[in-house]
Amino acid sequence: MRTKVLLGLAALAVGLSTSVAQNVYSLNVVGYYNVSVKGNAGFTLCANQLVNGTNGINQVIPTADVGAQVLTFVNNDYVADIFDGTAWLDANSGDPSTTSLPTGKGFFFGTAGGSPNSTLTFVGEVRQGDVSLALPGGTSLVGTTTPQALELSAANSFPQSVGAQVLYFDNTISDYIAYINDGTQWLDANSGNPVVLTPAVGQGWFWQDVGANSWTRNFTVQ
Repeated sequence: MRTKVLLGLAALAVGLSTSVAQNVYSLNVVGYYNVSVKGNAGFTLCANQLVNGTNGINQVIPTADVGAQVLTFVNNDYVADIFDGTAWLDANSGDPSTTSLPTGKGFFFGTAGGSPNSTLTFVGEVRQGDVSLALPGGTSLVGTTTPQALELSAANSFPQSVGAQVLYFDNTISDYIAYINDGTQWLDANSGNPVVLTPAVGQGWFWQDVGANSWTRNFTVQ
């Protein structure tokens, strides 16, 4: 039932697609990474993993094609912003967007109709020291807080909570894939087989759990 609830929430983003062909090109105090985004009104599930000013949407994504969209997940619903060629606007009111994309925030990036597949580049400062990702009770859209492909395991200090779920979107089958935690490891929610979950750099994912938790670890750029 929990899997069905999560799938139902995710299904609100009709036709969303994502790519995991992301690469880290720099991992210094200031760095950048690229995320491949699907063109022609396609959606890609992304995550911001760098600090750029106050991480307002216009700082994190300063340019895009006219008509591009960003969907954030707030209170079990989506908030849409649209790019007018100069700045991001609230898609409902038309007012300047107040959306923030802090590190560890997952969101959908939607390209304009007719646009080709392209690359979204994130630039900013890499967080160091003790970095923490809030994992609230309920459903949220999140991502790793630093530009790393890290396994969601106890070895990486990721909480192992019985019944917690992670949801990926797989664009090869155009569907969501759910994973559930048994308290020690992740299992495929359909087959029950153990899996290793390692979100790619720049990849967002849905999180669901009854209680609140957090992912805290220490990171230093070498």
